[in-house]
Amino acid sequence: MNFGFPNRSEVQEHRTSVPLNSKIVPNTSIAPYMNQEFNVPKPVYPWTTLQSPFAGTLNEEETKWYDEDYQFLSKEAMARYKKMRLIDVGPYMVPAATEKERVLHATRFAIYMTVTDDYVELLPIKEIAAFRDRIFEIMMGDDPRPEEKGILRQMQANRKEWIALGMPDFWLERIAQNYKYRFVTDGIMEESPYKISKDIPPIPLFHLIRANSIGMIPFVDLVCPTTGFALPDYIYKHTVMQRIIILQSIIVALQNDFATIGKELAIESEIFNIITLLQHHNKISFDEACTEGMRIHDEFVNEFITLSKHLPDFSPYQKETVEFIDYIKQMISGLNDWYYKSGTKRYAPDGFAVPPNGKGETMNRIEIKHI
Repeated sequence: MNFGFPNRSEVQEHRTSVPLNSKIVPNTSIAPYMNQEFNVPKPVYPWTTLQSPFAGTLNEEETKWYDEDYQFLSKEAMARYKKMRLIDVGPYMVPAATEKERVLHATRFAIYMTVTDDYVELLPIKEIAAFRDRIFEIMMGDDPRPEEKGILRQMQANRKEWIALGMPDFWLERIAQNYKYRFVTDGIMEESPYKISKDIPPIPLFHLIRANSIGMIPFVDLVCPTTGFALPDYIYKHTVMQRIIILQSIIVALQNDFATIGKELAIESEIFNIITLLQHHNKISFDEACTEGMRIHDEFVNEFITLSKHLPDFSPYQKETVEFIDYIKQMISGLNDWYYKSGTKRYAPDGFAVPPNGKGETMNRIEIKHI
């Protein structure tokens, strides 16, 4: 089956089960379809998305960070990162913040989290684990050594920002644990073998791995230094809150799949996308997979909204908990806006920074129009 381009005419009358160890075969025959344009839907959310006054104003900080602490990247990768507008992820995702310091910490985090994911995703698991463990030490307060990668200095600076914004020790440990175990161990390290082998996960497992590898579980922790209130453990660990947090991560992962499908169809190792997986498992066309993928996305959004409206009694911090969820909503829809409105070149042809051991775009692109 050919997964690199849509097939509008083929209708499968009989759907067979797919072995879990089956593989997606990269498309090598897109050329006849290069003059066609295929529509991909954009997610829509039933709440108003705020606009940050800091969007587009942090370029000086971004340049300084890259030039001082990301010199381990190749010159080509560095040039590509500077065109990605990652510096605006913070303003788009925490648009309610009215002080620069309460935005800057989030955008610093967004940059080094993205670079971490890009840089290690195809490395051997032992190397990823070693880097993960050193990151955890830095996030828990250790000092980077002079010879270590500058990205660790960015993580140290972030910790100092969080402390200055009033975050207590239990919160600092929470975000460090979430970065180590949810983002890297349960996310990147679970996803990487699939990208290397091109084996296909079942859809339920895909959702859980992607919910971790998208990085939104630790990113949601950033609501706390942004508002100045560290959500207590008894609220954060409550079953309803944990379900809300995993739902927003799944939603953002699916949102990312729709925004990045053009880039991912051109990269051999990028098989972790709901559209291509639905095509594979359900034997359906590209258009049908887009429709089904958005239906799944919208179901998760509806569940998120339902739980948000029926919170347990978290007195005396009910108001703060509601505010925490309101910030999560803005993170979801704000990131969606960032994909289409920030001017990022991350998903444009030759815009993605190729990781070590990666090949970059090895297949021709098809024309994607987001509608």
